[in-house]
Amino acid sequence: MREIKFRAWEEKARARFDNATAVYRHMPVGMLTNLFQKLSSRNKLKGYGTLPFTLGEFQTWAMSSDEFLRLFNLWVTDDYSKKSKPSVDRINPYRGYEFRNMQWLSWNENYLKGIAEVCEKKYKPVAMFKDGIEVGKFKSVKDAQYFLGLKSNGDITMALQGKRNTVKGYTFVYENPELLEAEK
Repeated sequence: MREIKFRAWEEKARARFDNATAVYRHMPVGMLTNLFQKLSSRNKLKGYGTLPFTLGEFQTWAMSSDEFLRLFNLWVTDDYSKKSKPSVDRINPYRGYEFRNMQWLSWNENYLKGIAEVCEKKYKPVAMFKDGIEVGKFKSVKDAQYFLGLKSNGDITMALQGKRNTVKGYTFVYENPELLEAEK
């Protein structure tokens, strides 16, 4: 069954692209080799060092994955659309590429997940106090803004920066400030 798929993929790539390099990059081995190079570069760039697996181990991992094969087939069927291309996602965005932290998603699914993760990373939990007594906790300044019915979060941000004492009679501090400092 797999051999039939591989032949069909090769025929489609040869019909679609007119040079050998393009055909190679649109076959599983070529696509995975190119992806491996990108993962390796990204892992180093983000400070996680060299990949803990070889190109051969990566290709074996991918080719034994039904999800990779499904996504690759979808990519071919979708005429090699960028949005459908198989993509490796780091399940935990705070860790590097390692098999136990990797899953297959389409490029578009991975892109949308990345946007959500960036938004989530920007959340800095804050605590709200009245006369020195904690009266509320919020996962972000934005949530505190909505709670107080403010048009913007500028006043709360100024209070957190020490440029303002109170907002509607409340003081604010970042929750777990030592964790926030460690991120910098």
